[in-house]
Amino acid sequence: MRLNYYWREALAGLKRAKLMTFLSVSSITAALFILGSFLLVTFNFQRAIDQVKGKFEIQVFLRDNVASSQALVVGSRIRDIPGIQETEYVSKQAALKQFREELADKADLLNAIETNPLPQSFRIKLKAEYRNPEAITQIAERIRKIGGVEEVEYGKAWLGRLYRVVRLLIVIDFSLMVIVSLAAVMVVFNTIQLTLYARRQAIEIMKLVGADGAHIRRPFLLEGMLQGLAGSLAGLTLLYLAYRLLSSHFDMFGFFTGQQLLALLAFGVCLGGLGSLMAVQKFLFKVIQPGNS
Repeated sequence: MRLNYYWREALAGLKRAKLMTFLSVSSITAALFILGSFLLVTFNFQRAIDQVKGKFEIQVFLRDNVASSQALVVGSRIRDIPGIQETEYVSKQAALKQFREELADKADLLNAIETNPLPQSFRIKLKAEYRNPEAITQIAERIRKIGGVEEVEYGKAWLGRLYRVVRLLIVIDFSLMVIVSLAAVMVVFNTIQLTLYARRQAIEIMKLVGADGAHIRRPFLLEGMLQGLAGSLAGLTLLYLAYRLLSSHFDMFGFFTGQQLLALLAFGVCLGGLGSLMAVQKFLFKVIQPGNS
């Protein structure tokens, strides 16, 4: 019976302040849509990086005076370095053949070259846990110290920029989460405050007949959580529609998983509940004073 009372009062509160409830739900809708959009961009960008990392290779070029037998020793020393998953030796002849294939119809230009200018090399793949800028740099430095190695190439500049973009996106996501959360909580706070002031006389009577703070708080807390739920559902629905529209024109890796959607939904409900709780606490302890009742 008491649970029915809480639900009935919460729904009645939503109907009493329709305009403010609409503004409150709209603010949470906007908050979830904006935050979800940036999170989705971050997740898709991270997935793209994971795909790039799967194809990532380190190129190790040997000096011209390194014999084939010495190259085998260099390869053995490279394989002993922690984090190396696979090494592939590329001879001067194999490198030239591949270069010809890449030139395709312009391969005849190489006929004028009397000697093979391409060096011996190794293509190196790393284990998944070592595919990050810090680990790659350390491995590259260890390879450079091996005798016979001329140059180590792994795209240090673009790899660093790639990870800086990811870190920037994470900072933006966190900043947005704080900003939109504060905005949504304050709108819910003001909505519940108006409802509380409209029912001030009834709340004072409830306190006079012995109702405790928890009994008074629960309907309003439920009201705020319902606003959060409605706003979250609307925001995530709009986000999904926007995703479907964009994915039909651009390649995207995917939408949120079921668990991630539930987490965002719970986040919106918590925003509504927090704003409501703050409003009720302020009302009970600063407006309804023992002396006033």
